[in-house]
Amino acid sequence: MHISNPLFFLLIIFIAAVILFYFFRKQYETTTISSNLLWEQVLNEWQASPWLHKLQYNLLFWLQILVLLLLMFSLVRPFWFQKGIPGDHLILIVDTSATMSAKDGEHTLFEKAKQEVMETLKEVDNQEVTIIEAGQKPIIRANHETNHAVLKKQTAALELTYDHENIDKALKLADSLSNGKESVIHLFSDRVVKDDLSGLSEDITIDVHNFSSQNDNLSLLSFGTASRKGGITGVAVVENQTNKDKTLEFQVTNGKEVLFTKKLSVKATSKKTVDIPVLKENPYYTASINVNDNYSADNKMTAIQSAIYEKVYAVGNVNPFLINGLETIGLDVIQLEDKEKVGKDGVVIAEGMELEELGSYPLLFVNEGRTGKQKLTEKLLGTDDPLMEYVQTEKIYIETKSPPINKQWTNVLVSGDSPLIQKGTYQGQPIITLNFSVADSDWPLQPGFPIFLYNSFQWLTQQTNFLGYYQPGEEKWLSLGKDTQKLAIFSEYGNGLYSVDLQKEGFKAPSKPGTYKAVSGDQVFYFSVLLDEREKRIVSAPSFSINTKSTDMKEVSDNKQDYLWYWLACAALLLLMFEWEVYRRGR
Repeated sequence: MHISNPLFFLLIIFIAAVILFYFFRKQYETTTISSNLLWEQVLNEWQASPWLHKLQYNLLFWLQILVLLLLMFSLVRPFWFQKGIPGDHLILIVDTSATMSAKDGEHTLFEKAKQEVMETLKEVDNQEVTIIEAGQKPIIRANHETNHAVLKKQTAALELTYDHENIDKALKLADSLSNGKESVIHLFSDRVVKDDLSGLSEDITIDVHNFSSQNDNLSLLSFGTASRKGGITGVAVVENQTNKDKTLEFQVTNGKEVLFTKKLSVKATSKKTVDIPVLKENPYYTASINVNDNYSADNKMTAIQSAIYEKVYAVGNVNPFLINGLETIGLDVIQLEDKEKVGKDGVVIAEGMELEELGSYPLLFVNEGRTGKQKLTEKLLGTDDPLMEYVQTEKIYIETKSPPINKQWTNVLVSGDSPLIQKGTYQGQPIITLNFSVADSDWPLQPGFPIFLYNSFQWLTQQTNFLGYYQPGEEKWLSLGKDTQKLAIFSEYGNGLYSVDLQKEGFKAPSKPGTYKAVSGDQVFYFSVLLDEREKRIVSAPSFSINTKSTDMKEVSDNKQDYLWYWLACAALLLLMFEWEVYRRGR
């Protein structure tokens, strides 16, 4: 215990004065009286009075002394030192990757890390604190903050992102935020080693708090399906990362119905391949291993069954410029006379036929318009559409146009009020129509022509019910056409999550791995969030510190705790009120 203002001990003079006044209080004289009957009555009343009344004079004295003592000690301001955290600026980096969801006992490593951060904040005293979430893209949750309430709130709000941590970026960000102050970085993770910290400034201290879990993990490394002549088949790989042989159940579902199940015995530290026979056709399949291990994030994977378009089928009298342009961009073009031979693995380009003669597949259709052709007299104008990206429309010459098949389709290239290129949906499949003959244009001689064909192929193949595979939280700009601008995102089980306006913002995948649905009107798109391959193995590392010499002198200047004066003053005020009440009752 230490004293801040020892000079105030001189106030003991006032306490001595009170004691001195007590000795000079009113004295009674000895007097002979004729009878003690009246005094006996007084003594009886005194004995019947409350104990407080009996002690009021002595009690008032002691209360006054105690009040003065408390006031004196509050002015002296006693204090003591409590061990604090070195550094003027503390930077707390929290790993939010998938492996932090592994359990160690009843709690996950992430929950333990947050609890450790909370304990660290309790020791903070007049120090700035920065909190960084170390996901794939590090995020600053608090910057040079001193308000404890804000820091606790931001710590409580931290959530797992299930992506792969980018410790290097988080440390470089922390280094840039050190601001020339004596900063100390506290890194909370599960598998950071000294090699991960190479290249960082040697002037900054780093304390690595690694939390480990017992490695009893079994992982579903891969899962995929493919269309064969006999139906849909699949294959999966399961890895046993423990030192013991394990038995588990492997199954494939379509979200609700179990389509395939098999008991597996996997030897210690080995992998096993599972061949999956014919499955019932579904939009997607979910494989899972039913096993009780400490890390469940890698126990499930999704494969979405969608058409893969690798070829282009040319049907009818397709202009050679179209075929050569498609081959120029690396596509395999197959010319067919019989439209019945069109496969399900390709896009169709058709010319010299009626649209009604064709089947249902992604289609690039040249609408020759054998009747009703008109000469173009107005300037060509391209709309702001992905099909016309990097295409210089002002250099295109088109002699004649044909009447559009469907005026409700989206216009891509127009001449006045006449649509020359349109896109839309026909028989449930995407379609692009050219309302002019390629032979009546010089466009094939320009470099923008194969670019348009490439854009067209990409758009036709993307307008399926499959949005793709994503990493947790991955952001991407999507172009699904003007009719599909707003998406409502749902979980595999139909729970609404959030919505996206593709005109104003990019698409961001959910953080938790699994299968999801994006709904726009009557259209349903499936997509899958997959765990990063680096997050499919539990790796533990010990805690350690580096560059500690820079804060050795700071260690001795522990936090000064001098708040006792406040409670002493409050106690003195309460006793003063009590003393007044005792005095009032005794009058």
